[in-house]
Order: sequence, then structure tokens, then C-alpha cells
Amino acid sequence: MKFWHITVKDLKVRVRDKSAFVILLILPMAMIIVLGTVFNWTGSSFTANVAVVDLDRGDMARRLTQDVFASPQLKDLLVVTTVATEAEARSLVEQGKTGAAVIIPAGFSKGVSSGTKVSIIVLGNPETATQAGVIRNIVESFTAEVQRRQLAASIAAQTLQQSGAVPPQRMQEAVQGVLDEVSTSQQTDTVSVRATTQEGVKVPRALDYYAVGMALLYLIFTANIGTEGMLEEQRQHTLSRILATPTSRVQVLLGKLVGIFAIAALQFTMIIALTRLLYRVNWGASVPAVIVMAAATVLAGAGLSTLVAALARTPEQAGAVGPAVALIYSLLGGTMWPVYEMPTWMNSLSRLTFTRWSLEGFTSLMVNGGGVSSIMRPVSVCLIMAAAFLLISVTILSRNYQ
Repeated sequence: MKFWHITVKDLKVRVRDKSAFVILLILPMAMIIVLGTVFNWTGSSFTANVAVVDLDRGDMARRLTQDVFASPQLKDLLVVTTVATEAEARSLVEQGKTGAAVIIPAGFSKGVSSGTKVSIIVLGNPETATQAGVIRNIVESFTAEVQRRQLAASIAAQTLQQSGAVPPQRMQEAVQGVLDEVSTSQQTDTVSVRATTQEGVKVPRALDYYAVGMALLYLIFTANIGTEGMLEEQRQHTLSRILATPTSRVQVLLGKLVGIFAIAALQFTMIIALTRLLYRVNWGASVPAVIVMAAATVLAGAGLSTLVAALARTPEQAGAVGPAVALIYSLLGGTMWPVYEMPTWMNSLSRLTFTRWSLEGFTSLMVNGGGVSSIMRPVSVCLIMAAAFLLISVTILSRNYQ
């Protein structure tokens, strides 16, 4: 149990350091509320984002895209993005990058002219139901007007056929008669709107997301400080004096690593508790799942920081490299930039970081609930990365402690 005495000693040193309290709690809590508030802010004016796919290229399709969507009345309401394929539009909706997609099928204009039943597809994301509803209502108003024109043309044709010819002096009367019949006749259902819902990526609110992100970022910072202490003791020959006692290298390393894990775990636990209490952050309904995900995350963070210390030669070198590694690693892993907003290449690259998998696990608990079984994949990846980091670190440090 000699390693435990080393662990307790390191914990006491850390607790007595007042500056450590700032890094442990004050900075992460401040960053969480700042980022969560800023990125959760929305303007007072409402806008709806719509992706339009025109597979028809006909006259009626142009009336919808140009006369309706681009009209002066809607220019401040709609942000229109034209895409080439239905698959691209569905992808934008699924990723939450647009409020809804309007898909005008091929043959739409021809169908309207011939009276054939045709449909416009309005595809919405459940996370942007308000925007999708606004866009659907606009399209429905357009289709209602199309049906009126179809009906007017049909009645006008019947009137002309029955009368044979319309003298100029009776033209106004004939037109008025057609308009009267249009206003009193029932509409047909030849043109319709087919509204469906695309299941998109469920995301937590900004405050919840950045509670996880900043906890991860400062977890690495905290672990870095612990590993710098190992190098400082090595330079001051404290470690050599410890090794001169009946204490093995394994016990010394274990005590140091457990101490780093313990202080990082304490920080992570306090951030979870305080954000839940002060900011009402929803960490998930399953306490065991949160504990398992947090333990795997802390192990990976401690392993990464230990690896940085093992590769460094001096405390100064570790102090310079450690924060840089933490920032770059965390940025790539999505702690400061939501992963669902990343470009495809960066999204794929982020999966090489444990922070990305930890974010995936915690956000899944936040939006989907579930227990330990629902996060086994991110937990497993974090544990595998932690094992790899620690194995390499212990190998290098064991050589240094000889």
C-alpha cells in the first residue's frame, strides 16, 4: 500500500495550492456559462432556412422558387439554399443545417397543366419543427393557388365551349362569371403537399454541450499540472530519494498515476455536480451511466497527459507543450466547436480523439437517456485509448526512473 501514501501526499499538495482551485473550478465554470450563453443566443427576428431541390425546371416550379420564395414579402423571412439532389437536401435536414427542404419532383409543371395528381415534398427535422411548419404553410398556400388556377382554366374552357364565342362587349361579363364560379366551386386535390419528417441528429442545448466540452478541456489541463509535478520531483532528485527506500518503481509510478487520476476525477465530479445545481445541466437520467462515462473519460485524459509528461524532458517543456496539446486536441475533439457542425473531413479526424467519443457518450445520455448499455461504444473507445496512452507512458517513465 505504499503507492497509496504517495497518492495521498500528492493530493494534499494539490489541495493546498490555491491557484489550482482556479483551474479546477473557477475557469471551467466561467467558460461554460459564457460559451453556453453566447452560442445559445438567438435574435429577435425569426428566419426559416429552406433547401430547395427543383427537379422539374418547369414554369410552375419557377413560380414557386422565384415568385414565392424570392418575393419581397418573404425575403426577410426565408433563407433559401438551392441544392442539386434530393439526397443532398435530406443530408442538410438530417444534420440540422436547414430548417426544411422543399423537393419539387420532375414532371410537376406538366402534371399541373394536364390535371394529373402531383405532390411537392416538404421535408422537416423534428428539431426545427417551427421552421418546417412555416415553410409547409407557404407551400400549401402556393398549391392552393395552383388549384384555383386549374379550376379557373377548366371552367373557362367549359364556358367558351358552351357559348361558342364570346363577343368583346360580353368579355368582362364572361370573365366575371368565371371568377364567380371559381370563388364558389370546391377545390380539387390534384396538387398536394406531402410533409414528412427526417430524423435528424439530436443535439443538447448549448449550455449542456459546453458543460461537457469545458469539463474535458480542463480535465486535460488539470492532469497536465499533475504530470509536471512528476518531472519537477525528478529534477529535484525527490524521486531518486524515494527509490532509495524499499519502494519499487512500480509502486512509485502507481502512486503518481493514481494521484493524477484522483485529482482529475475530483474536478470532473465537482463540475458535473455544480453545473447540475447552478446551470441545470442535464447529464442524463442514469447515474451509473454518467459515472461509467466519466471514469473512462478521466482515465483517458490522465493517460494523455502522462504521455505528454513522459515525452517531455523538463517541467518547463511539459508546461509549454502540455497546454498546446490540450487546446489542439480538445479543439479537434469538439470541445469548443460542436462536432455536428464540423466539415466531413474534420468530423472523421475527430474520432481519433477520446474527447470526441466522450462528447458522443455524454450528449447521448443528455438527449436520449439510456443506461450503461447505451454508451458501451464510447466507453470502450475511451478505455482503449487510455490503456494505450498509459502503456506507452509507463514504459518510458520506467526507463527514466532507473
